[in-house]
Amino acid sequence: MYSCDRCDSPATVHMTDIKQGEKTERHFCEECARAMQVPQPSKELAKLLKSFEPIHSMARRKLAQTNLACPECGMTYAEFRQQGRFGCPHDYKAFGDEVVKLLQRIHGSTEYSGPAPDGRTIEGGKLVDEVTLIRARLEQAVAEEDYEQAARLRDEIRQQLRARGRPSGDRPTGGPAGDQGSVET
Repeated sequence: MYSCDRCDSPATVHMTDIKQGEKTERHFCEECARAMQVPQPSKELAKLLKSFEPIHSMARRKLAQTNLACPECGMTYAEFRQQGRFGCPHDYKAFGDEVVKLLQRIHGSTEYSGPAPDGRTIEGGKLVDEVTLIRARLEQAVAEEDYEQAARLRDEIRQQLRARGRPSGDRPTGGPAGDQGSVET
């Protein structure tokens, strides 16, 4: 048993320095080691072990992924990752949690927002027609009595509908036949 090099108390911290091939041992009690700001091995070891946690977690997840397989087609998650394609529709359920994590990591989200192939828009995971969005803006413009903006929006709705090959839905309202009443969209 060693005693502290500074105060002769029992030493609990032991340091070995090797400089230019010469080995020097020093021994300190906890109090003197703390006063000299000597790294505490238990704290340093804890930091070192904590630094390995992400790697350990990733290895554990990889092991779980290698055991994942679709009960219907037999495709493993590792095969899916390699090929980038599912083997059957049941793979979505079999690999669900991992696919969600993958999408989150790649795209930053699991919900798509933006244009759809048919000209509509997806917002908040729901398919929204562009005309529906413009109509909402039109209603707001009318409520705010911004009639110039409302007229522009009305024209934009007509243009959108014509581009799709659909009638604009204009229909005269009120008055006798042939009257040029207001047009509703």
